[in-house]
Amino acid sequence: MVLSNACAPDPRVEKEAAALGRAGHEVVVVAWDRAGGLPVRESREGFVIERIGPRGRYGGGLASLPRFMSFWRAATARVVAMGADAVHCHDTDTFVVGLRVKRRLPGSRLVLDLHEMYALSSMVPQRGPARLPARVAIGLLERAAVDRSSAVIVAPPGIAPHYEAMARPGTVAIVMNVPEADLFTPQDRPADGCPFTVCFVGRLRYLGTLVALMDATGLAPGVRAVIAGDGPQEQAVRDAARGRAAVEVLGRVPYASIPNLYAAADVIFAGYDAAVGNVALGTPGKLLEAMACARPAIVSAGTWARDFVGREGVGLAVDCTDPAAIAEALVRLRDHADEAKEMGARGRELVMREYNWHAASAVLTGVYERISNA
Repeated sequence: MVLSNACAPDPRVEKEAAALGRAGHEVVVVAWDRAGGLPVRESREGFVIERIGPRGRYGGGLASLPRFMSFWRAATARVVAMGADAVHCHDTDTFVVGLRVKRRLPGSRLVLDLHEMYALSSMVPQRGPARLPARVAIGLLERAAVDRSSAVIVAPPGIAPHYEAMARPGTVAIVMNVPEADLFTPQDRPADGCPFTVCFVGRLRYLGTLVALMDATGLAPGVRAVIAGDGPQEQAVRDAARGRAAVEVLGRVPYASIPNLYAAADVIFAGYDAAVGNVALGTPGKLLEAMACARPAIVSAGTWARDFVGREGVGLAVDCTDPAAIAEALVRLRDHADEAKEMGARGRELVMREYNWHAASAVLTGVYERISNA
């Protein structure tokens, strides 16, 4: 596997690597440690992480291209040295490695794993003169990689049609970023006298909706917000929370601790600005985690998640850039506890039946059985 972050952590990548390890495959994750300081080699249950350079930082637009080129060269050399039977590329920014490995190891299988549509991501210029050439370059890279791939895996179902249109029939598989049902489990809310609590846990990349959530607590008396996670907007989130008694910012928390935060919450916030990047097509992981923990979720109107929530009755969809709309949803869930409890129960039932990692990992291992026998 090739990954453009340090895998410290990357829950989806780690779950996939562990699942393939349990299925009998030898799995090495070649990860880009831009900051340095992490172990160069780290053994996990069922797989190994090998971290390489160069040093760098996230973001930076086209200025980051020389560092990407250095990473691509180093990752290609490492995968070729292993004599890998398959190169599993996570997201479009690693596809160059996959194509280079295919040229040097013609018998290897190329597996593409799309966590989102990269052209719409925050890693790519979305405004200005660089936007169009960046999208053209990404489109050409995707088509070249898809044409040479043995399998294309997508996480959000909303992006599957885009890749099915360019891939050979039967090549695309959906492996959703669903929770582990034995880790994310329903727990009774502690009887600690805390007010009605809404919780957000995730990467702090989009400031607007988190500020809207904070503002909503001021419009919904007796409602408290807990925001956990790290990311490029962490300091801005902390600054925006300063002086708000009903808002608590925790910073990064271990993945295994997330269910405890959900247990102490009444509702999970899984909303983003639907006009930004991949939000309209994506499936928020925290929506599925909320379902697993039997908590209702608030998601963004105008998205795939909105359609899902409306169809399955597991939460509410509102304009998550509008504090008043968020506050109205929070008050509804607070004042109609039975309705909220029913939403949570339906979510847990769906997770146990379909949206769980045991089911998703079976799809993943099935992909590898197919390409191994081809």
